[in-house]
Amino acid sequence: MAISQPSRRLIMAVDMESYSRHDDAGQARVQTDFRHLMQRAAEQCGLQRTGWEIQPTGDGELALFPPGTSEPRVIADLVPAMDRILRDHNRDVAPHAKVRLRVAIHQGLVTKTENGYAGSAVVAAARLVDADPLKDALKRFPQATVVMIVSSTIFREVVSQSYSGIRKERYGRVDVRVKSFAEDAWIFVPDEDFNLAAPSPSRTYDASPCGDAEEAPQPAPPATSGSRFSFGTVTNHGPTVFGDHARIAGAAESPRGDGASWR
Repeated sequence: MAISQPSRRLIMAVDMESYSRHDDAGQARVQTDFRHLMQRAAEQCGLQRTGWEIQPTGDGELALFPPGTSEPRVIADLVPAMDRILRDHNRDVAPHAKVRLRVAIHQGLVTKTENGYAGSAVVAAARLVDADPLKDALKRFPQATVVMIVSSTIFREVVSQSYSGIRKERYGRVDVRVKSFAEDAWIFVPDEDFNLAAPSPSRTYDASPCGDAEEAPQPAPPATSGSRFSFGTVTNHGPTVFGDHARIAGAAESPRGDGASWR
């Protein structure tokens, strides 16, 4: 097969959270549920899924939209529709059967090959959907069913322009580093404001729409041992003698019960 000429395409990578926790029957079930979810979401948005070029991944898919597909529609309508349908699905199933998705949106030149699709844009979409900040977003928003990450190109050309009512202020910028891939990207959680959630203490990325990445605050140093007593404007650290009987405060009582005390 001759290598085709690359074409510029809108790319969506989708991946399920904790897919491997399902047994064989469970994996078959969630794969079927996933296909139905994507079909329903596309229909709700007026998108023809039959026109997508799809490379299944078992626990998700890589989808190339037909040339001319509205990028604002995919971002503003398709992903929220996926979230609504998945919320309804998860409400009626056992906890172990719930499905949560990570979605990455990017665009660029793609070449069709005998084994799928090639190009740096395809690699970038795969790296984005596997990014730690996106995985962490599902932990920060335990009620969310879908979290989305968009590349800097998509953010600049689509999200920042507020097409189709997109609320750019609810996107948070993160630094994505997966293998040799290192780029800024923006995360969005339907019906949530990504910038209001407390970041995971194990992460150092910045979750702000326009701020530079910065180090996470260092924990406060541990308090020194010993007791602390204040009397008016005087503060004493350690055992303190006060009162007519010179009782020591802040000291451990002797196990002999004779009133003796020590540190």
